[in-house]
Formats: sequence, structure tokens, C-alpha cells
Amino acid sequence: MKWYQRRAFTLIELLIVVAIIAILALIAVPNFLEAQTRSKVSRVKSDMRTVSIAWEAYHVDWNSYPEDQDDTLGASGEFGYRQVTTPVAYITSIPTDPFPDTHLLDTSWEGGIAHHFEIASAQAWKEPYDAYAIASDGPDHDENFGGDNDRWPGGHSTMWAYDPTNGTISRGDIMRFGGQYRAGSWDFNGIPWQQWGTVGPVVP
Repeated sequence: MKWYQRRAFTLIELLIVVAIIAILALIAVPNFLEAQTRSKVSRVKSDMRTVSIAWEAYHVDWNSYPEDQDDTLGASGEFGYRQVTTPVAYITSIPTDPFPDTHLLDTSWEGGIAHHFEIASAQAWKEPYDAYAIASDGPDHDENFGGDNDRWPGGHSTMWAYDPTNGTISRGDIMRFGGQYRAGSWDFNGIPWQQWGTVGPVVP
């Protein structure tokens, strides 16, 4: 057979190749997305540790942790990030949350779209603050509280912690606690720490 008489691929052969590529893509894409989410979770934990170091350094100088901080920098009356950046820079830059709350469509009341970690200090509006909690909305991009009454005193809600064993993209917030967080009656977004029964392992 001469070189110009060689057979080309048949339609069946081409379809088989395309099918194999499609199957490999179906396997690879979810794994890629899972790896991407795991990477973001690791970044959140690392950034929270950086914020925690800044909060602890501030406490050493002022014998109190900074004020509360909403997940938007424009929130009125919450200046935690400002306190650790001005005039002394306890942290060089404010990390962003790679899992912003996508449910905040009307954000005018809190100063902008949520894209930073939310931080609660113990005994809100009183000093000295002796504990704090840092929260990210987690891979589900939603604040995970246990019911409609979670923001009201006396509510019976609990906070749900992100647990990758329930699925890489599952319900729950990524949290970190510091200071005397097991003392007193302070709360995080209306939920007393005694009701944090579902937060999983506490990271001191």
C-alpha cells in the first residue's frame, strides 16, 4: 500500500476517542473543584491564624481585644480592623474571605458586600474584651445559624461548623476562637457560647 493510500480514522473511532475524553473530563473537573475548595479552606484557616496573632498582640499592649468587626469594613460602630491597623500596624493587610455571603443582595445597611472575616468580641460594647471569635461563611457562602431566632436573646439556636467529612462543599462556618471564650455569658451573633454545640473542634 502506497503512503497516499493509508486509511483515515473512521467516524466510530473518532466518537470513541471523544467519549473517552469526555469521561476523563467528568472525572477530572469535580476533583479539580474539590481541590480548589480545599485550598480555599486552608487559606481561610491560615488567614484566621494571622488575624488571631494580631488580636493577641493588641491584647498584650492594651489588656483588651479589639472591638467587634462586621464582615464589611463600612459597618458603622465596628472598628476592630481599624484598631489593629491604625496607628500601630499589628497586621499589615486585612485578609478577605474567599467565601463571601452570596445571600446579601441588599447590603446598604451594613456598608457594602461582605468579603472579610466577621469578628465578635466578648461582652460587646464593654471593655476590656476578654474573648473573641472569628468566622468565615464557609464553602456554602452562607452564615449558618440554627433558626430564625438565632439573633435574639434567649434563642435556642446553635452554630454549625464546617466539617469536610460531610462533603467539601457543605453547610457550616469556619471558626476560630481566642481568649477566655468559655467564660462569661457573651455571644456570637446572638448565640451564647454555651449553645455552640455543633461548632466542632475549637481552635484556640
